[in-house]
Amino acid sequence: MKRLLAFAVLPFIAAPAMAGPYVLNKTEVKLDGTSYDSTTTEVRAGYEQKVNNTVKVYGEVGPGYEWKTGADGQGILVYEAGVKADLTKNLEGKMKVEGAYGFTDKTAGTKIESTVQYNF
Repeated sequence: MKRLLAFAVLPFIAAPAMAGPYVLNKTEVKLDGTSYDSTTTEVRAGYEQKVNNTVKVYGEVGPGYEWKTGADGQGILVYEAGVKADLTKNLEGKMKVEGAYGFTDKTAGTKIESTVQYNF
């Protein structure tokens, strides 16, 4: 039992020092003003690799499901790829491309996002 507990806790303790494969779940609820619009839940498999001491690149892909008000739910395929970098001691930057393909409505959507974070 101790080995199982240690194995389960290890990724949370050592995550900043490790690069490699991972699995994540993402659930997003959208509101249109104060009214419910949609819920999307996804399971992604990903891989993160250090390029050097300050830069990491990553990619994720996986299935998901989307429920929308006034429409049938649908299965989706989601993806994300990006780069994270320590710009200075206290400044981090991230740029990503994220998208989804709906199997029922045969539509694809993509967004590009960048963030800059200052850590005190």
